[in-house]
Amino acid sequence: MARITGHVKTDGGGAAANAYVQLRDKDNEFCGETRCDDDGRFVLYAVPGSWMLVAWLPSGPRTNEVIEIAAGDLDVELGLEPVSA
Repeated sequence: MARITGHVKTDGGGAAANAYVQLRDKDNEFCGETRCDDDGRFVLYAVPGSWMLVAWLPSGPRTNEVIEIAAGDLDVELGLEPVSA
């Protein structure tokens, strides 16, 4: 099982403290979730394949990013974008 580590940043480039990060499969089904620490860091685990990471703050900014896990661990950086009205 691969370890997915990363940072979530706000649209201003700062750490997205306490942001949520969800792991979803190729059918967009929920598979796991974690909350970032004060520095915007997170850790999730997944088997090889195609996955989507969904990150957001309760106040609204969010991002979706598709990742591919082959063999080994993966480090990603996610940038939150304001939700347009």
